[in-house]
Amino acid sequence: MRSGVLELFRELTSVPTAPFFEASVSAKALSWIKKNLGRKVTVARRRGGIIVRYQGHGSGPALCLAAHLDHPAFRLSHVTARGALGKKEGGLPAHLLIGNKVEAFAARPKDNRPLATGVLSKEIKEGFYDIVWEAAPSRGERPAFATLALTPFAIAGRWLLSRSIDDLLGCAISLEVLRKVSAAKLKTNVTVLLHRAEEVGFMGALDLISEGAVDVADSVLSIETSRELPGARPGRGPVIRLGDKACLFDGNLTALLDSAAAKMKRVQRLRLTGGTCEATAYQAFGYESAGVAIPLVNYHNGWGAKAVAPEKVRVEDVAGSIRLLVEAARLFGKPNALRGALRRRLSDRHAALRRFL
Repeated sequence: MRSGVLELFRELTSVPTAPFFEASVSAKALSWIKKNLGRKVTVARRRGGIIVRYQGHGSGPALCLAAHLDHPAFRLSHVTARGALGKKEGGLPAHLLIGNKVEAFAARPKDNRPLATGVLSKEIKEGFYDIVWEAAPSRGERPAFATLALTPFAIAGRWLLSRSIDDLLGCAISLEVLRKVSAAKLKTNVTVLLHRAEEVGFMGALDLISEGAVDVADSVLSIETSRELPGARPGRGPVIRLGDKACLFDGNLTALLDSAAAKMKRVQRLRLTGGTCEATAYQAFGYESAGVAIPLVNYHNGWGAKAVAPEKVRVEDVAGSIRLLVEAARLFGKPNALRGALRRRLSDRHAALRRFL
């Protein structure tokens, strides 16, 4: 597993990311797509994110793998030689933040070397933090956002650790699935949606929906890492996500995932209520939506923990999610697995037997 998806994840984490500041990680993703997928796919850049399409089954519906390019962080303002004001963007664990170190970056950082480092000294008002520099930015440098000072990428035994597993790992998994699908020339349609600004209310997804950039006939799977819960434990496989905190997901698409998982030994199946995901946004606007998640420890860098820490997942769960999604993509291309198949079967049965009513 050191190659493939983990190497892609290492590349994506070689630059920091934050809501509305995804330009650098987007460039990393686009570079990988060009090198590894080339003309096998079409790529569209939208305000809400990146759309990558593989058409192996004509003009029919696509199975969309939706992930997001951002991670909770701090938007900076009032930057001085002493420090800055940081607005928390996304669900970082507020009860753990004071006293922790942060690293500040330009709007389009080239790498993980910060322009400045500091400490979250106090909360000024809800969601706004006073940051005091330990190493101030040089004259002329303009830090735009800050992240918690945690490792971008590490492997410790069977664990993968990072400050931003949620959801750069989902992006890496989705792209690796697309690479495998296109390499095998599967007769199916798969689209990868890499959204912006998910952590502040699904902004990228909602923008794509409002523009009509995703066909309502397509089926959308949220590819996430989600807080571990009883019944969704690290090392026991990916989770077929039956719903999130907001709602239950589509039964037709969940049944497709169940079929894809039929031959897998380690797959979990649960409604994950530790948060909401982009499947909810799509479902609210009439899309057939469901999800696949990997159990995540230290969700958003500390929920469920006693101190701020890197997020972590088990490596074998990552591998399992790719197997599950490639099989789901294969099945999706079959006539009885496309959107509306259950409705058609029931309609046919009704037509055949209604005379007996």
